[in-house]
Amino acid sequence: MQLKRIAMMVVAGSAIGLLTGCGIPEEEFNAKVGELNTAWSEIDDLKETITDLEGLLKAEQAKVRNTRLELDDAADRIKTLQKKEAVTASALASEKAKIPSLERKISSAKSATLRAEERAGEVEDQLTEMTAKYKEIQRRFDQFEENLKSLNAAIKPAAARPVASRPVASAPRESGSQSALDLLNQMSIR
Repeated sequence: MQLKRIAMMVVAGSAIGLLTGCGIPEEEFNAKVGELNTAWSEIDDLKETITDLEGLLKAEQAKVRNTRLELDDAADRIKTLQKKEAVTASALASEKAKIPSLERKISSAKSATLRAEERAGEVEDQLTEMTAKYKEIQRRFDQFEENLKSLNAAIKPAAARPVASRPVASAPRESGSQSALDLLNQMSIR
C-alpha cells in the first residue's frame, strides 16, 4: 500500500518536473529529489523487510508441514494402538468368559478332593483295623506254633518208647514228606 503511494508520488513529481520545465525553483526541485531519494530508500528497506518476512513465512510453512507430518504419524500410531486395544479387550473378554467355567472346575475339584480325603480316612481306618487283626492273628499263630512245638516235643519221646498193647498204624512216609511244623514254618508270614 505504501509502495503504491510512493510510486505515485514519484510519477507525479516526474510529470510535474517535465511539464513545468525550467520554471521550478531549485530549492523545490532539491526538496522533491530529496523526497524521491527518501522514497527509494524506504522502498529498499521495505524490500528487505519483505524478503525477511518471506524467509520467516517459508520457515513457518516448513514448521507447519513438519507438524502436520508429526500429527499424521501420531494419528497412525493412535489408530494402531486403538486396534491393539480392541484386540486386547476382546482377548480379555474371552478370558473373563472362561472364569465361571474354571470356578466350577475348581469347585468340582475341591469336592472330589474332599471325597478322596474322606475315602483315604476310611481306608486308613480299615488299614488300622486290619493291622490290629493281623497282629492278633500273628500272635495267635505264634501261640499255635509254640503249642505245636510243645506237642511235637511231647510226641517224640513217646514215640521212642515201644507200645506193646496197641500196634500203631502209620501211613507210609514218602521220602519228600514234611512234618506239620515244617509246613507251618513255610506258611509263616514274617
